[in-house]
Amino acid sequence: MNPTQRWTVVGVIVLIIALLWLFWPKAEQKPVPTKEPAVAQPVPAQPAEGPMTATALFDYNSSVLRPAEAAKLDEFAGKAKGRASDRLDVAGYADRIGSDSYNMDLSRQRAEAVRNHLIGKGIEAGRVRAEARGESEAVTGSACQNMGPEDRSNRKLIDCLQRDRRVTVALVAAR
Repeated sequence: MNPTQRWTVVGVIVLIIALLWLFWPKAEQKPVPTKEPAVAQPVPAQPAEGPMTATALFDYNSSVLRPAEAAKLDEFAGKAKGRASDRLDVAGYADRIGSDSYNMDLSRQRAEAVRNHLIGKGIEAGRVRAEARGESEAVTGSACQNMGPEDRSNRKLIDCLQRDRRVTVALVAAR
């Protein structure tokens, strides 16, 4: 093959690649609308309602709601008001740092803070049941084992145990 033929073949290949690049449909492009009439999709009579839950996390040694957690609870309360339910179960938890009695009191304060917040957002007080569970049912499991002393000076452990300092809220459906 002589040099002129090689350059011709290279030029044709480059041209084909350029055309493919220009006309190949891009994933982020919206499809071009057609002139055919749209087929109406059936609308369900009632939206499917699954279980509703929310979790609010707390700072170490605190029962004060963080602004971001309060926003999550606001959204939850808005959805819960429109749903038929028997009650809202609010369960407070604490991490394993501290005595059992202290953690039980702290988890009770956290549960009450969330309960009061939900009531303030229009949920009927009689529908909200709050309980303290202390340091039981830790979600961190063995992930935070052997991290040094279990006290307030160990920031690494405190950060690791963040998910245990929580309040869970569950909507209990009407029967």
